[in-house]
This record gives sequence, C-alpha cells and structure tokens, in this order.
Amino acid sequence: YSYGHRNPQGMILHPKTKEIWTHEHGPKGGDEINIIKAGKNYGWPIISYGVNYSGTSFTDITEKEGMEQPIHYWDPSIAPSGMAFINSEKYGDWNGNLLVGSLKFQYLDLCTLKDNKVIKEERLLDNLGRVRSVNQGPDGFIYVGIENLGIVKLIRK
Repeated sequence: YSYGHRNPQGMILHPKTKEIWTHEHGPKGGDEINIIKAGKNYGWPIISYGVNYSGTSFTDITEKEGMEQPIHYWDPSIAPSGMAFINSEKYGDWNGNLLVGSLKFQYLDLCTLKDNKVIKEERLLDNLGRVRSVNQGPDGFIYVGIENLGIVKLIRK
C-alpha cells in the first residue's frame, strides 16, 4: 500500500476524514507520525530525522522529492506506542486532538492538531509507567494501558 517505513507501531483511522494515521519508531531520534496514502514513499532509509543508535549518521538528508514528510517527529525519540484520536465531548477543547503513548519516557502525549500538524504537545500521566495502549471506549472516555499498573481511565476536570 505504501513503503519507506522503518517500524510502524500504531495505526488508527481518523474519525472524521477516515485517513490512515500511523506512528513509527525511528532510529535514535526520528520517531514519526504519518498520514498514509496509497503508493507513497515515506523515505526510510533515504531520509530521516534520526541517527544510528551509536550516534553515527546513516543519511545527511531529511527531505527528498518524491518522499513524504512526517506530519510530526520526535527528537529525542519517545518510543511511541498506542494512539487514539479524542472524539468525545467529555474532553472539551481536547476533542479532535491525538494521544500517543511513550514507552521510553513513560507519559501520554497530548498532541494538539491544526491542519494535520502537531502544533503543541502536553505530557499527561507522567511517570506512571510505560504507556502500552490508548483507546477511546464506547462510553466516550479514554482508557490507557500502563505497564505494571493496569488500565487507567482519563478524566479531565
């Protein structure tokens, strides 16, 4: 369907546009969020915002004609896992934004979106454990699976 991916970990359909959104583990630096389109090349290993784990470079370029840019990347890498759109009035102005778990830094990343770009990030559930999964339940609440803790229900006051 598409190519040039390093290690996709999360995939979800946008609740309104029905586009496929993924996040993937990059090398050291360069974890990405992408909107997947048929036949598109997402660049790996030709372009990247990361380096080898040893710190050495494997490419000098971050963009190239014919290759898609991520809508967002993390440097340093957060080791993303779990991903969900907030599609519930229970969360006020968070509605329509994206949640991504971090294995490495042990938090839930609230990614504020504008025109399919992450314009702001906020750490939620910081240091409770490695976030493994994020899902919105049929009741409209967000549930987060946290390693060695269990399932946490996200309530916003």
